[in-house]
Amino acid sequence: MRIRDAVSIADLRMLASRRTPKFVFQPVEEGTESGRGQRANVDAFARRVLVPRVAEEPVTADLSTTVFGRRYAAPFGISAIGYAGKMWPGADRALAEAAVAADLPFMLSMGTVADIESITRLAPGRVWQQLYAARDTRITDEFIGRARDCGVDVLVHTVDMPVSPAPDYVSRTGIRPPLPLPLARLPGIAWECLTHPAWTMAMARVGRVPRLEGWARYVGQRASARDVLKFVGSQMISGAGWREVERIRRAWPGKLVVKGLLCGADVARAHAVGADAVTVSNHGGNKLDAAIASLDALDAIVGAMAEAERPLLFFDGGIRRGSDAAIAHASGAAFNFVGRAALYGMLAGGSAGALKAIELLKGELARSLLHLGVASVDQVGPSHVRPTHSSDRP
Repeated sequence: MRIRDAVSIADLRMLASRRTPKFVFQPVEEGTESGRGQRANVDAFARRVLVPRVAEEPVTADLSTTVFGRRYAAPFGISAIGYAGKMWPGADRALAEAAVAADLPFMLSMGTVADIESITRLAPGRVWQQLYAARDTRITDEFIGRARDCGVDVLVHTVDMPVSPAPDYVSRTGIRPPLPLPLARLPGIAWECLTHPAWTMAMARVGRVPRLEGWARYVGQRASARDVLKFVGSQMISGAGWREVERIRRAWPGKLVVKGLLCGADVARAHAVGADAVTVSNHGGNKLDAAIASLDALDAIVGAMAEAERPLLFFDGGIRRGSDAAIAHASGAAFNFVGRAALYGMLAGGSAGALKAIELLKGELARSLLHLGVASVDQVGPSHVRPTHSSDRP
């Protein structure tokens, strides 16, 4: 199968798995521990069904959506994907290029290979900077200043990852590039490289292990990828607490999104400290293996809180179909972000693959809206979705 022949995100996932070594792809799939968290996100959509409606007259779907005063071509963007450039060289640029081509926002991870300066030049006006708090607040403040100087309008402070993910595959094998690779695993790694020549050649063309360029200046421009990664590990946290959120709110003049909230009390606190929006997300299942699915959390938050009591709600977690995006909107999300769906496309075929993923989701979402009898996602509401009953199953 070629990229152009893919008809679903599942097809792109299959292509990505074939093109990428297992020691790269498997940790992406698992998220953390057994992978239960990311599977729960996907499964949550299977427990909801859409209720088609007949429109008064024929409608034409319009996916364009305004967020924070800017109009985008679709009601979703590309989420932050940490270390994407380690998975495939140039991944950050490829995802940004796809966002430009599709006219969508691109959330740049703080833990990424490309730096904010190069990505904002590539995708001006479309970059949202994701931020983890650093233990050294001067580094946090400098990242904020760099985002501001690059013309970024939206800062996404991620608060839900006090410890790094621990996929069972990584724990079991000890393969955690670019850190030292276990000698016992080298034959298997060599075989994976030989049997995935496109990935191996792409890495060879770079000439060195990709390093996190946004952080290199704090270690030294001659620092190796390993040195930079160790420094990042010693500094980067997202569990710094609400006092740090309040401090960042005071320091950041633009729109502030607090990402990674799963309960109404935290959403209310984010509203109280001045967040313009929150992203309901379990970090793609990378946070806690037993964490509540993002969609279940969204339902609980919307059910427990009046709209006036909460900021704008964004959603991230488990979207693999355009109909999933429609379900998220019907459940209360004002805007969605996709991570793995876009990443599968990128791993399968660079920026063209990521753009293919976006186009598939857009096409499916447009068809879903027509079946619901509405022209845009802001017309989708609770009456369009309900829990799955046994009679709904084939």
